[in-house]
Amino acid sequence: MQEYLNSLIGLEFSVIRDYIKDEDREVLAELEVYKKVAIYNIYNRALKLFKMKDIQLSISSNENGFESLDVSTPINDKNVRLFHFNYSENRSFNDKIPDEYKTMRIGTVNLYQTLESKELREKELNRVMNKLEMLYDAHNPYPSPRKKIGGPSQQWSREHSLEIAEYERLFTELDSKKELTDEDKRKIEITNEIYNLLLEDYGLTKESFEEVRNRPKFGFESYSNLQKTLVKRQPNLTITTDIKYI
Repeated sequence: MQEYLNSLIGLEFSVIRDYIKDEDREVLAELEVYKKVAIYNIYNRALKLFKMKDIQLSISSNENGFESLDVSTPINDKNVRLFHFNYSENRSFNDKIPDEYKTMRIGTVNLYQTLESKELREKELNRVMNKLEMLYDAHNPYPSPRKKIGGPSQQWSREHSLEIAEYERLFTELDSKKELTDEDKRKIEITNEIYNLLLEDYGLTKESFEEVRNRPKFGFESYSNLQKTLVKRQPNLTITTDIKYI
Protein backbone atom coordinates (compact mmCIF):
# COMPACT_ATOMS: atom_id res chain seq x y z
CA MET A 1 0.00 0.00 0.00
CA GLN A 2 2.94 2.32 0.67
CA GLU A 3 4.07 1.82 -2.93
CA TYR A 4 0.60 2.79 -4.15
CA LEU A 5 0.58 6.00 -2.11
CA ASN A 6 4.08 6.89 -3.32
CA SER A 7 2.93 6.43 -6.92
CA LEU A 8 0.02 8.81 -6.29
CA ILE A 9 2.33 11.42 -4.81
CA GLY A 10 4.63 10.99 -7.81
CA LEU A 11 1.63 11.66 -10.09
CA GLU A 12 2.29 8.42 -11.96
CA PHE A 13 -1.46 7.89 -12.44
CA SER A 14 -4.76 9.27 -11.18
CA VAL A 15 -6.12 8.20 -7.80
CA ILE A 16 -9.51 7.82 -9.51
CA ARG A 17 -8.23 4.93 -11.64
CA ASP A 18 -9.03 1.38 -10.52
CA TYR A 19 -5.48 0.41 -9.63
CA ILE A 20 -6.70 -1.11 -6.38
CA LYS A 21 -9.73 -3.16 -5.39
CA ASP A 22 -12.87 -1.44 -4.15
CA GLU A 23 -12.49 -2.95 -0.69
CA ASP A 24 -8.90 -1.62 -0.45
CA ARG A 25 -10.08 1.83 -1.50
CA GLU A 26 -12.76 1.76 1.20
CA VAL A 27 -10.16 0.93 3.85
CA LEU A 28 -7.84 3.68 2.63
CA ALA A 29 -10.73 6.15 2.57
CA GLU A 30 -10.76 6.01 6.38
CA LEU A 31 -7.21 7.35 6.61
CA GLU A 32 -6.35 11.06 6.84
CA VAL A 33 -3.09 10.49 4.93
CA TYR A 34 -4.99 8.97 1.98
CA LYS A 35 -7.33 11.96 1.85
CA LYS A 36 -4.37 14.36 1.66
CA VAL A 37 -2.60 12.26 -0.97
CA ALA A 38 -5.80 11.93 -3.05
CA ILE A 39 -6.41 15.69 -3.01
CA TYR A 40 -2.79 16.35 -3.98
CA ASN A 41 -3.00 13.80 -6.79
CA ILE A 42 -6.26 15.06 -8.33
CA TYR A 43 -5.22 18.71 -8.05
CA ASN A 44 -1.72 18.37 -9.49
CA ARG A 45 -2.47 15.81 -12.19
CA ALA A 46 -5.14 18.17 -13.52
CA LEU A 47 -2.65 21.04 -13.61
CA LYS A 48 -0.11 18.77 -15.31
CA LEU A 49 -2.59 17.73 -18.01
CA PHE A 50 -3.79 21.26 -18.69
CA LYS A 51 -0.25 22.59 -19.03
CA MET A 52 0.31 20.08 -21.83
CA LYS A 53 -2.55 21.55 -23.90
CA ASP A 54 -2.11 24.42 -26.34
CA ILE A 55 -5.25 26.20 -25.15
CA GLN A 56 -5.64 29.61 -23.54
CA LEU A 57 -6.67 28.91 -19.96
CA SER A 58 -7.92 30.84 -16.96
CA ILE A 59 -6.91 29.00 -13.77
CA SER A 60 -8.13 29.81 -10.27
CA SER A 61 -6.24 27.74 -7.71
CA ASN A 62 -5.56 27.56 -3.98
CA GLU A 63 -3.10 30.38 -4.54
CA ASN A 64 -6.20 32.59 -4.79
CA GLY A 65 -7.26 31.56 -1.29
CA PHE A 66 -9.83 28.91 -2.24
CA GLU A 67 -9.76 25.19 -1.49
CA SER A 68 -10.43 24.38 -5.11
CA LEU A 69 -9.05 24.30 -8.63
CA ASP A 70 -11.14 25.90 -11.36
CA VAL A 71 -10.14 25.88 -15.04
CA SER A 72 -11.92 27.67 -17.87
CA THR A 73 -11.10 29.00 -21.32
CA PRO A 74 -12.17 32.30 -22.90
CA ILE A 75 -14.30 32.00 -26.03
CA ASN A 76 -15.20 35.42 -27.42
CA ASP A 77 -16.35 37.36 -24.35
CA LYS A 78 -17.35 34.32 -22.27
CA ASN A 79 -15.49 32.00 -19.94
CA VAL A 80 -16.30 28.35 -20.64
CA ARG A 81 -15.69 26.03 -17.69
CA LEU A 82 -13.57 22.96 -18.32
CA PHE A 83 -12.80 21.55 -14.87
CA HIS A 84 -13.55 22.17 -11.21
CA PHE A 85 -12.22 20.37 -8.14
CA ASN A 86 -13.65 21.41 -4.79
CA TYR A 87 -11.95 19.88 -1.77
CA SER A 88 -13.27 22.33 0.83
CA GLU A 89 -14.62 20.83 4.05
CA ASN A 90 -17.42 23.44 4.16
CA ARG A 91 -17.26 23.66 7.96
CA SER A 92 -19.28 26.88 7.98
CA PHE A 93 -22.47 24.98 7.15
CA ASN A 94 -22.56 23.46 10.62
CA ASP A 95 -21.16 25.48 13.50
CA LYS A 96 -21.80 22.57 15.87
CA ILE A 97 -18.96 20.51 14.37
CA PRO A 98 -16.09 20.35 16.91
CA ASP A 99 -12.82 21.97 15.81
CA GLU A 100 -10.97 18.68 16.25
CA TYR A 101 -13.33 16.86 13.86
CA LYS A 102 -11.66 15.71 10.64
CA THR A 103 -13.85 14.79 7.69
CA MET A 104 -12.59 12.11 5.31
CA ARG A 105 -14.31 13.81 2.37
CA ILE A 106 -11.91 14.14 -0.56
CA GLY A 107 -14.15 16.40 -2.59
CA THR A 108 -16.06 16.75 -5.85
CA VAL A 109 -14.64 16.78 -9.38
CA ASN A 110 -16.79 18.51 -12.01
CA LEU A 111 -16.26 17.80 -15.70
CA TYR A 112 -18.03 19.77 -18.43
CA GLN A 113 -19.28 18.82 -21.87
CA THR A 114 -21.18 20.74 -24.56
CA LEU A 115 -23.04 18.77 -27.24
CA GLU A 116 -25.35 19.54 -30.15
CA SER A 117 -28.86 18.07 -30.17
CA LYS A 118 -31.54 19.48 -32.47
CA GLU A 119 -33.96 16.90 -31.10
CA LEU A 120 -33.55 18.04 -27.49
CA ARG A 121 -33.63 21.68 -28.55
CA GLU A 122 -37.00 21.10 -30.25
CA LYS A 123 -38.25 19.21 -27.22
CA GLU A 124 -37.21 22.06 -24.94
CA LEU A 125 -38.89 24.62 -27.22
CA ASN A 126 -42.17 22.69 -26.98
CA ARG A 127 -41.84 22.51 -23.20
CA VAL A 128 -41.27 26.25 -22.96
CA MET A 129 -44.23 27.01 -25.26
CA ASN A 130 -46.56 24.80 -23.19
CA LYS A 131 -45.34 26.41 -20.00
CA LEU A 132 -45.94 29.89 -21.36
CA GLU A 133 -49.52 29.00 -22.31
CA MET A 134 -50.12 27.83 -18.73
CA LEU A 135 -48.59 31.00 -17.32
CA TYR A 136 -50.63 33.28 -19.61
CA ASP A 137 -53.85 31.51 -18.56
CA ALA A 138 -53.05 31.55 -14.82
CA HIS A 139 -55.08 33.81 -12.52
CA ASN A 140 -54.03 35.30 -9.23
CA PRO A 141 -55.56 33.07 -6.52
CA TYR A 142 -55.36 35.78 -3.86
CA PRO A 143 -57.76 38.70 -3.45
CA SER A 144 -56.21 42.13 -3.83
CA PRO A 145 -57.74 44.62 -1.37
CA ARG A 146 -57.60 48.26 -2.45
CA LYS A 147 -54.93 50.55 -1.03
CA LYS A 148 -53.00 47.64 0.45
CA ILE A 149 -49.32 47.36 -0.38
CA GLY A 150 -47.63 43.98 -0.31
CA GLY A 151 -49.24 40.74 0.78
CA PRO A 152 -49.62 37.39 -1.01
CA SER A 153 -51.46 38.88 -3.99
CA GLN A 154 -48.67 41.24 -4.99
CA GLN A 155 -46.03 38.62 -4.23
CA TRP A 156 -47.79 36.15 -6.54
CA SER A 157 -48.08 38.78 -9.30
CA ARG A 158 -44.40 39.70 -8.98
CA GLU A 159 -43.20 36.06 -9.10
CA HIS A 160 -45.61 35.29 -11.91
CA SER A 161 -44.28 38.18 -14.01
CA LEU A 162 -40.68 37.12 -13.39
CA GLU A 163 -41.45 33.57 -14.45
CA ILE A 164 -43.18 34.74 -17.64
CA ALA A 165 -40.22 36.98 -18.47
CA GLU A 166 -37.77 34.10 -17.99
CA TYR A 167 -39.75 31.71 -20.18
CA GLU A 168 -40.23 34.36 -22.86
CA ARG A 169 -36.45 34.84 -22.86
CA LEU A 170 -35.95 31.08 -23.20
CA PHE A 171 -38.49 30.92 -26.04
CA THR A 172 -36.76 33.74 -27.98
CA GLU A 173 -33.37 32.12 -27.49
CA LEU A 174 -34.52 28.67 -28.62
CA ASP A 175 -36.73 29.86 -31.47
CA SER A 176 -33.93 31.95 -33.00
CA LYS A 177 -31.44 29.06 -32.83
CA LYS A 178 -31.31 27.63 -36.35
CA GLU A 179 -27.65 26.71 -36.83
CA LEU A 180 -24.60 26.44 -34.64
CA THR A 181 -22.45 29.56 -34.44
CA ASP A 182 -18.67 29.49 -34.58
CA GLU A 183 -18.73 30.09 -30.82
CA ASP A 184 -20.98 27.04 -30.34
CA LYS A 185 -18.68 24.87 -32.43
CA ARG A 186 -15.65 26.03 -30.48
CA LYS A 187 -17.37 25.24 -27.17
CA ILE A 188 -18.21 21.75 -28.38
CA GLU A 189 -14.68 21.18 -29.68
CA ILE A 190 -12.79 22.34 -26.58
CA THR A 191 -15.08 20.91 -23.90
CA ASN A 192 -15.12 17.50 -25.55
CA GLU A 193 -11.36 17.50 -26.08
CA ILE A 194 -10.76 18.21 -22.38
CA TYR A 195 -13.58 15.93 -21.24
CA ASN A 196 -12.18 12.97 -23.16
CA LEU A 197 -8.66 13.74 -21.95
CA LEU A 198 -9.74 13.69 -18.30
CA LEU A 199 -11.94 10.64 -18.74
CA GLU A 200 -9.01 8.73 -20.22
CA ASP A 201 -6.75 9.87 -17.37
CA TYR A 202 -9.31 8.70 -14.81
CA GLY A 203 -9.83 5.36 -16.54
CA LEU A 204 -13.55 6.08 -16.89
CA THR A 205 -16.05 5.84 -19.73
CA LYS A 206 -19.47 7.39 -20.19
CA GLU A 207 -20.92 4.10 -18.96
CA SER A 208 -19.16 4.64 -15.62
CA PHE A 209 -21.67 7.37 -14.76
CA GLU A 210 -25.31 7.38 -13.68
CA GLU A 211 -27.72 10.15 -14.61
CA VAL A 212 -29.27 12.21 -11.83
CA ARG A 213 -32.10 14.68 -12.18
CA ASN A 214 -31.13 18.34 -12.19
CA ARG A 215 -32.75 20.80 -9.85
CA PRO A 216 -35.18 23.14 -11.59
CA LYS A 217 -33.69 26.44 -12.70
CA PHE A 218 -34.63 29.62 -10.80
CA GLY A 219 -36.81 27.59 -8.41
CA PHE A 220 -39.39 26.92 -11.15
CA GLU A 221 -40.90 23.45 -11.17
CA SER A 222 -39.97 22.50 -14.75
CA TYR A 223 -36.73 20.78 -15.75
CA SER A 224 -34.71 21.75 -18.82
CA ASN A 225 -34.16 19.15 -21.51
CA LEU A 226 -30.88 20.87 -22.38
CA GLN A 227 -29.12 20.09 -19.11
CA LYS A 228 -27.97 16.68 -17.93
CA THR A 229 -25.92 15.64 -14.91
CA LEU A 230 -24.03 12.34 -14.68
CA VAL A 231 -22.43 11.11 -11.46
CA LYS A 232 -19.75 8.57 -10.56
CA ARG A 233 -19.21 7.94 -6.84
CA GLN A 234 -16.19 6.54 -5.06
CA PRO A 235 -15.59 6.46 -1.30
CA ASN A 236 -15.54 10.12 -0.15
CA LEU A 237 -15.24 11.34 -3.76
CA THR A 238 -17.81 12.31 -6.38
CA ILE A 239 -17.06 12.80 -10.09
CA THR A 240 -19.75 14.74 -11.94
CA THR A 241 -20.27 15.43 -15.64
CA ASP A 242 -22.36 18.51 -16.40
CA ILE A 243 -23.66 18.30 -19.98
CA LYS A 244 -25.14 21.25 -21.84
CA TYR A 245 -26.96 20.68 -25.13
CA ILE A 246 -27.16 23.42 -27.74
